[in-house]
Amino acid sequence: MERGEIQEHMPVVGSDGRPFGTVDRIAGAYIKLSKSDPLAEGEHRYLPRSTVAGLDGGLVRLSMPARQAWQATLTEAEMEQRLTLDAAERADLGVEPDTRPHGSRAHAHGGPKGQRQHGTSGQAPGPGGRLSFGAKNIG
Repeated sequence: MERGEIQEHMPVVGSDGRPFGTVDRIAGAYIKLSKSDPLAEGEHRYLPRSTVAGLDGGLVRLSMPARQAWQATLTEAEMEQRLTLDAAERADLGVEPDTRPHGSRAHAHGGPKGQRQHGTSGQAPGPGGRLSFGAKNIG
């Protein structure tokens, strides 16, 4: 799901149709829920975007019932702790952010997906001047 599809102030409902909350904003891999919702207990809660099944008529529909989704949320303090620990763990290990391309093709070819190595045209191997199925190249 694209980040821009979920909009601020959209209602969030569980797969059981029960109201869950209201989107405050998108925060990376999380949906930050409004703290003014009755279930929020006066603080922002963060719901993993991976729990979203899709959008349905202006609603964010979750892939699980509202009660189960509530257990997947993080409080602001938990989110802060998670972000701090992640940054601290990376710093302790001396790990820089990974900017390399991902995926098996990127690993095998040493470059981002979809890029050809220099000098390859995508033609099948064979004698020059002929197409791979044997027709003569005109021009």
